[in-house]
Amino acid sequence: MNVANIFSPKASRIIRVLLTHPKHKWSVLGLSKEAKVGYGHTYRTIKTLLKIGLCRRTETNKIIITNPSELLTRWANYHDFTLLNELSAYYYPFKDINDLIDRLSHVNKKDLKYALTLHAGASLVAPYVRPVNVHIYIKRMNIGEFKCLLNLQLTELGGNVFLVVPYDEGVFYNVQNVRGVWVASNVQLYVDLYNYPARGREAAEYLRKRLIGF
Repeated sequence: MNVANIFSPKASRIIRVLLTHPKHKWSVLGLSKEAKVGYGHTYRTIKTLLKIGLCRRTETNKIIITNPSELLTRWANYHDFTLLNELSAYYYPFKDINDLIDRLSHVNKKDLKYALTLHAGASLVAPYVRPVNVHIYIKRMNIGEFKCLLNLQLTELGGNVFLVVPYDEGVFYNVQNVRGVWVASNVQLYVDLYNYPARGREAAEYLRKRLIGF
């Protein structure tokens, strides 16, 4: 596996787990199960990380990340939220994000998997930029039900709510419940924001400093 492939959709599940638990010592099998990736793919990804010095083996032959800061920065540089994901624009008449947060809190009762990301998600865990738009990861199969529950209106121009079919379901790993709504993990928020325009890099670095810590 070449270095670029460690950020492919399946391999990024492994990277995400390692960065979420930077002090954990993993067996290949344990990491494979946690990331929900096949053993062979996990082994090849770890082999590449070992080769470039971003992981090492412990005395008991477990895997541990050696430089989480470098790995996170490499992933963020590679990751492009807009290119990787499929976005659909909708309109919702909210005065500020709190209106939509209140509405979303009722969606939780419907057992639909979703996660706020970008500025809307970050505003709930590390407020830096006041969000103008709301981006929500959601499974394709749930889009119809979700837009009905939120009463979203499909639009080609001027959307303020974007339903995002993710490039991989790994984006839902370690989601956090904040104010009754689901928000992407801090690691996922960081990489999504990093190359996003409209002050995404600033918001990403603020979140990294406050909540990620490496």
